Amino acid sequence: MRRGGSKTEATDLAVYAELQPMDRHRPFIAHLFVLRDRGRLTGIGRNLFASPFSEIALVRRPPRDDNNDIDGTVAWKAFHLPPRFGRQPRQRSFHGWMLGIRYRPLDLDTGDAALVGLSELFNARCGREGEDPFDPIIGALDAWIEHHLSPRFNAARARRPPVAESAAAMDGALSAMGPDRGMSVASLAAVAGVVPRTLQRHFRKRTGLAPKRYAAVQRFNGALHQVAFGGGSLADIASEAGYCDQAHLTTDLGRHAGLSPGRFRALARQQVVRDAVRFFKDADLRNRVRLLVCDSGATDDEETDDEIQSEGRKLRGARPNELRAPDGHGDVGH
Repeated sequence: MRRGGSKTEATDLAVYAELQPMDRHRPFIAHLFVLRDRGRLTGIGRNLFASPFSEIALVRRPPRDDNNDIDGTVAWKAFHLPPRFGRQPRQRSFHGWMLGIRYRPLDLDTGDAALVGLSELFNARCGREGEDPFDPIIGALDAWIEHHLSPRFNAARARRPPVAESAAAMDGALSAMGPDRGMSVASLAAVAGVVPRTLQRHFRKRTGLAPKRYAAVQRFNGALHQVAFGGGSLADIASEAGYCDQAHLTTDLGRHAGLSPGRFRALARQQVVRDAVRFFKDADLRNRVRLLVCDSGATDDEETDDEIQSEGRKLRGARPNELRAPDGHGDVGH
């Protein structure tokens, strides 16, 4: 690890960032994400948080000594990951790069065809180990969304087949009524204008989850930001998010994140600072950063500049085995 005095070099930091999509991509993309790690943010036993999003992820691992990657070229591989219910302890640590997009599965039905050309694009544009590719890889990801995903989404909206209309209706029912506010599947189906069996079949096909489980994960995901950065009490946040009481919120965060609300909030608020320029040189990209988690791997008695940034604010980060990125990252067989 390279250090200048007590400061950790940016290239030595384990980094996880989430960025807002470009304005014209916001109707169907929740956010972009990028992870560079050496097993610190993604160590064995740390939790993948539950997530209501589907993911298209790219992974690039460093070459092993027994490989013939003499020229430093390392292949990117693309994967599709479904939403997750409940936290998932990691079985292996991850070393390398991971990046991609998260999107609501009811907005965009992506299959293998959506991954065509993605690995090839990144292997051509970002295939050299040892580069510092935060700006270029986000640029490449934006370009892939623009030229591959956006036309698919716009074409689906233009056709508006019955399946797409029912998907929009069901998603609207969950959002308008508040996820999992005691509504039965029959009530949700009535709001969506379909029979309960159709609603259950559609949700399982698109998310891998039953409607109530998907709604519960939506509610958990929506409560995370308010728990971390909101000014209200945990009781008020629980009520606004649709929980019966604060105890219900506490139980749900334990189930889906492995942390209590108070612990999660305390870790997120240790120190507020600014500036993500060490990782994103382009000002427009810096303005799109909504979350930044860094871990230098320093021990408790070493001075460190670990940080968390959310919606343009940067917060001192948690020590190893503590707070990690709220959405977690896809395991992709790590």
